[in-house]
Amino acid sequence: MEDKGNNRVETPRNEERNDVTEAEAIVWLSFLIGFDGICILLDLTGVGMGIAPFLQGFGTFSSGMWFEKTKGDKNAMKMQRQLIKYISNVAPFLPTLSIAFAIEAYMHNHPEKFEKIEKALNTKTPSK
Repeated sequence: MEDKGNNRVETPRNEERNDVTEAEAIVWLSFLIGFDGICILLDLTGVGMGIAPFLQGFGTFSSGMWFEKTKGDKNAMKMQRQLIKYISNVAPFLPTLSIAFAIEAYMHNHPEKFEKIEKALNTKTPSK
């Protein structure tokens, strides 16, 4: 693998990928942990299920758009991935936005480890 500058690397399949750097991950995680903290406080007060989904939905949407627009991840805004992240937000008292972002960043930086999962998410079941 040859370094192409900044944070672009060439994968063994000769595709250019824009990796998530540590600095970007720290900035995004500090942004999302703030949302998670507010949502946890809302969960403690008992109004979490009324307000927190809107905050978490905004965090999920903004991180997905960032992956799609700046990192070139064409699958970031697909319905399957957005649904998985949004469903994970239902768990109370957990920093789900931060955890989902960390997992998505790792999957983005190491696509060769997750090729089978991506193929399973992107393939359609044959109709009869």
